[in-house]
Amino acid sequence: MKPSYFMYLVCALLILLSIIPAVSADGGYVYSTQWGRYGSGDGQFNYPCGVGVDSAGNVYVADTFNNQTQKFTSTGGFITRWNGSASAGGAFYYPCGVAFDSAGNVYVADEYNDQIQKFTATGGFITSWNGSASAGGAFNKPGGVAVDSVGNVYVADSANNQIQKFTSTGGFITSWNGSASAGGAFEYPGGVAVDSAGNVYVADTFNGQIQKFTSTGEFITRWNGSASAGGVFDKPSGVAVDSAGNVYVADWGNNWVQKFTSTGGFITGWNGSGLAGGAFQYPVSIAVDSTGNVYVADYGNNRIQKFAPAGTTPVVIVPGGSAIPHDLNNDGLYEDVNGNGVLDFDDVVLFFDQMDWIATNEPVSAFDFNKNGQIDFNDIVILFNEL
Repeated sequence: MKPSYFMYLVCALLILLSIIPAVSADGGYVYSTQWGRYGSGDGQFNYPCGVGVDSAGNVYVADTFNNQTQKFTSTGGFITRWNGSASAGGAFYYPCGVAFDSAGNVYVADEYNDQIQKFTATGGFITSWNGSASAGGAFNKPGGVAVDSVGNVYVADSANNQIQKFTSTGGFITSWNGSASAGGAFEYPGGVAVDSAGNVYVADTFNGQIQKFTSTGEFITRWNGSASAGGVFDKPSGVAVDSAGNVYVADWGNNWVQKFTSTGGFITGWNGSGLAGGAFQYPVSIAVDSTGNVYVADYGNNRIQKFAPAGTTPVVIVPGGSAIPHDLNNDGLYEDVNGNGVLDFDDVVLFFDQMDWIATNEPVSAFDFNKNGQIDFNDIVILFNEL
């Protein structure tokens, strides 16, 4: 075969791949959606350093260089944003971590203000604190925050190389600075997570490892990545735990996400989705919701990428739409069928025209407005009545 013919075949294959619907499997996960781009407006980011998801599926982003926290639906629909509290010493100054308690309150690691700020789910200020003298002084660049099932707050006090533990109102409980069994003290711990049993996982960033502790700081185990995922960690900065105890790591320097058992056994890994504009560029934070969807703060690309467990049906662009459909009012239904960010008559028309395609290619529950388990004309009528 002549080289020119071979090149024609390669080009044809590339064209074919470019028109495959936006579904991609990465390491046992399916690319679901992504949102964000560089800017300072609603839904735009300037190097987002933190991501978290609450029990209702709302996604919060620490929009670091815009000095604000933004709140979205699980599919990226913008809800609200805020930039800290004057009562807490002024606006945010490079917020980096975000976490939630069972009541839906939001905790933000306000990194360059050296404090934790606590808010309601809509951004109403509650309280703030700046560390404990008992733990060696005030915070020094707190980068990560997590809350356990009883409301205790754990802070990755990054530049002080320690974890500090507090009550939900900032009362100091204890602190620790790593384990000699794990090779010495922490070196700039960037992320912290807590499982349902109260075990604490720390992304020990510049030591290139995950360390696991009891809730009082007693060392349990550690690991430094997986050769199956391309070698050891390179600056792991984010860590999350799902309801089954699996551990997810944002491997910042390797541009990977890695998933492990609770004892460090490697499960899978992936490096983003080409369908989301390319591989990760510095994934710094990671979160997982109650159904196993994984959200990654893709720092260098100024976006959030969302992945669903393999075998699930992701929401994809409806033929004739401009973008992935959105749930505008956070009720689990995708009113914005054409993906233009608003509910309008064009959504109803597109739903009618593509009803059979939606029933075959989209998750039925996302468009089943009458909740009868199928896509039918009554769903279109209900959507029309919402105009």
